[in-house]
Amino acid sequence: MIKIFQKYLLNEIPLTKDMGLEITQFSDEQLELIAPLANNVNDKGSVFGGSSSALMIIAAWSLIKLNCQTHEVEADIVIHKNQTLWNKPLYDDLCIVAKFNESYDFKQVKKQIEKAKHQRIECLIELLDDERNIYSTMVANYVIIPTSNDSEG
Repeated sequence: MIKIFQKYLLNEIPLTKDMGLEITQFSDEQLELIAPLANNVNDKGSVFGGSSSALMIIAAWSLIKLNCQTHEVEADIVIHKNQTLWNKPLYDDLCIVAKFNESYDFKQVKKQIEKAKHQRIECLIELLDDERNIYSTMVANYVIIPTSNDSEG
């Protein structure tokens, strides 16, 4: 499932291929991905903030998308807003962990989507080094939108 989804990302979001994104772990509550520093470096030799931000957004989006696929939720997922704090520069490959800020029942999400109701989900995403030290955190809010043409906000 992860490999198929990763191929989907690389084909549908070409930037992910250039960034060297690789999903390493997925569960209902968490998704982890890695990317090489060499593909995401800035002029100071550390991780480029724009790359880490994009990968953090993609990690949480992927966590939600995979949960929707697992629970057969027919919907689009879009980011609504996010806030990022960069604590210190990372001079190594990126490890990003996305998790839900609270427990979400995707069976209930499916029922609401089938009633043409949007669902809001908040994720916490962390940029880590290989020793699991936190270099950056993001809180991001996403909206799951019904894909039917007659949906209302």
